[in-house]
Amino acid sequence: MIAEVDKAIRDKQAELLEAGTDQDRIDEIGDEIMNLRDERQRILTDAALKHELQDRIEDLAAFFDEQTEAVTEYSEPLARRLVEKVTVYDEKLVVEFKSGLSVDVEA
Repeated sequence: MIAEVDKAIRDKQAELLEAGTDQDRIDEIGDEIMNLRDERQRILTDAALKHELQDRIEDLAAFFDEQTEAVTEYSEPLARRLVEKVTVYDEKLVVEFKSGLSVDVEA
């Protein structure tokens, strides 16, 4: 995907050189190049976020693999490792895990 965007940017840059002194065409191509650069940045940002999420999932999986016994009571280190935040409402709790998963718990 990123290679396709990079190729489109190079193609537009070549078009820009061929546009000569046609200012309207130069402006149009310049806008297209800027849009392609924005798209490229979005792709890179999404890839970085996915990579970060994958790293967190792998970290949590490794943590679980290290556990030698079943969890039968509250564990502060485990909660800190797994839970991002808990939001309290009148009728429910929303537990958001560091993996991105959310669970509603009826009160």
